[in-house]
Amino acid sequence: RFSGAVPPPAARYWRGPVLEDYDGQTWTRAPYAQRNTAPTARLESGSTIYRYETTLEAHNQRWLLPLDLPVLRPPDSLFSSRFESLSREPLRSRARFAFTSSSDASPNRVESAPTLRQALSLPTGRNPRSLALGAEWRARYGGDARQISAAALRLFREEAFYYTLNPPLTGAQAVDDFLFSTRRGFCEHYAGAYVVLMRAAGVPARVVTGYQGGEINPVDGYLTVRQSDAHAWAEIWLPDAGWLRVDPTAAVAPARIEQ
Repeated sequence: RFSGAVPPPAARYWRGPVLEDYDGQTWTRAPYAQRNTAPTARLESGSTIYRYETTLEAHNQRWLLPLDLPVLRPPDSLFSSRFESLSREPLRSRARFAFTSSSDASPNRVESAPTLRQALSLPTGRNPRSLALGAEWRARYGGDARQISAAALRLFREEAFYYTLNPPLTGAQAVDDFLFSTRRGFCEHYAGAYVVLMRAAGVPARVVTGYQGGEINPVDGYLTVRQSDAHAWAEIWLPDAGWLRVDPTAAVAPARIEQ
């Protein structure tokens, strides 16, 4: 329940686990030791502020899933260097939490070298066509991260890509298969392929998972977020802006985000 303005549908991103390790098939969180030694997250709040209280159903995990990005959090919660909000123990009963979020916050304009190295790492011998395309963009745009990102989104928007919850299977070169063959997938396919292309072009990037959307109940004013709103998107790091959210799914299926 929001105490003031409710974010528009396209701004309703609910942040959960951040995935940085990629082995060519699967995205996972970075090792605990690496996350634990990273600098404290630094959020510079923007001008768009939302204050709200969440009622979270028991899910036996620690994720608190606030609106991206939370600048004020419950006092007994934990906040990772990847801007993940967590309870100290798994949630085994329904609970309430108060948050304040800023949708235009600037996260970590100064980032640690290990975090940036992790956000550029790719497995060897995997997805050679994707790596070649990223290298081509890096040369063409002189390493300009915004132009490289725009090229990737143009690829998804202008080529024959399709959003589907029943995509064909991919093989050992999963991203190559998706980008150059099947071209059918859901949010995780688009976010993961986008991050691989960005890393191949020298732009630090990672996958963020959580939820996107929510439906307002006209009777009591609550915004309900369901399991069917599960989503994945991406972040790239820019020296002048910190971590910037990019949602490749919006380039392919804007109605999934806007509605």
